[in-house]
Amino acid sequence: MLKRLGDFFAEKVSKILPDSFVFAIVLTLVTILLAVFMAGAGIKDIFAAWVKGVFDTQIIMFAFLMIMVLTFGFCLGVSPPFVKFFNWLVKFINKPWQVYFSIVIVALILMLINWGLAPVGAIFAVEVCKRVKGVDYRLACASLYSGLLVWHGGLSASAPLMMATEETTKGLIEQGIIDKIIPVSETLLIPMNFILIAACFILLPIIILLLKPREVDEQFDGAIQYEKTYGPIATESAAAEEEKEKKQRSLADWLNETPLVTIFIFLLCIIGFIGIMRAKGFNLAALTLLMLSLGLILHWRPINYVNTMKQAIRGSADIVLQFPLFGGIMNLFIATGLAVIFANGIVGLASAQTVPFFSFVTSAIVNLFIPSGGGEWLVLGAPLLKAANIAGASVGKTVLAFGFGDALTNLINPFWTLAFLPIMGLVMNIRPRDFMGYTALICIIFFIIESIIILIV
Repeated sequence: MLKRLGDFFAEKVSKILPDSFVFAIVLTLVTILLAVFMAGAGIKDIFAAWVKGVFDTQIIMFAFLMIMVLTFGFCLGVSPPFVKFFNWLVKFINKPWQVYFSIVIVALILMLINWGLAPVGAIFAVEVCKRVKGVDYRLACASLYSGLLVWHGGLSASAPLMMATEETTKGLIEQGIIDKIIPVSETLLIPMNFILIAACFILLPIIILLLKPREVDEQFDGAIQYEKTYGPIATESAAAEEEKEKKQRSLADWLNETPLVTIFIFLLCIIGFIGIMRAKGFNLAALTLLMLSLGLILHWRPINYVNTMKQAIRGSADIVLQFPLFGGIMNLFIATGLAVIFANGIVGLASAQTVPFFSFVTSAIVNLFIPSGGGEWLVLGAPLLKAANIAGASVGKTVLAFGFGDALTNLINPFWTLAFLPIMGLVMNIRPRDFMGYTALICIIFFIIESIIILIV
């Protein structure tokens, strides 16, 4: 039954869902229409808000950070030690069901640690998929992307961490919406969070394995397509072959290849990483420096890293195209008051028992337009917390339910595929519409599961 549903969703979504850039344009038009008819915004105000969002410096900075995370992550994954590790790992992961299962578990674990580790999960998925035949690459991508279900209940959870920070709660306290900061003991460490996470770890692998096809179309078999494009996987890296060459080299060649240059920049990156960790903790900047430093030292010679980076950077075109558009959508939702209208309209129906559930639903809907957990909470936080106080509902559960709603509908929004798809595309040409039929079905299933948990626990 579930297998037939998966095939149905995969087929229909592949015919309906356009390229993710076109999806962003369509979503922009929908947001403009909503701003006109729901918020009564004028065309001049809409245009100004959209342009401001497109050129928002925080969006541009975030986009560039994502490009660095992706490219540095790719360079790390294809370094000689990692290649050897993956060749060894396939001795144990050599059956299709083991590939799907391991990708899901790795993705869930990485997302609990930090959502920015998505490229690391993609590297793992690529390496096992290109070595094991009989794996449907579309379902492998869906397995990886579904790991996002738990990110907002983990260590990088935006809303709970923002509510536990004095700087980001100061305004809410001054407005009388809350009377103190909300520690993570009331959000991330409550039974509801552990049950939601456990449900994902137990049920998601089962669902993925039930969706596993009996026979895989050769055009979607990652190992076969990789072999057709690149030939058999080399047992030794090109970098290792270069090291064996013995010939006269110029000063320029020596500088390009000397590990002294690598060691110098590696030490600078490590010092920077330690400084960021002490000042701000583990964030995207720290992750970026860590990936850069490890990738450099594992490639050993500077020119090897440069050549690999040139290959990696080709996959970042979609980020350059789409981040500005979603910046415009986000600012439209904020500047025209659309987000608050959504929140007030839905939460106005809630009672003390159902406020967390309606927070979950509101967040899930608005996330399609503001695909940033922190950005969405800045917009929706005040009205949701106000509703919780008026109804006498648990503030901690309301915050946590918001987080899982935000994470849930990532599965039907191709925006965050940008965090891993450039790497997955190295095996074969894969587009969001090829696998988002599976994730759309998983989104529906987990909407039901998470709704029940939030209402009952």
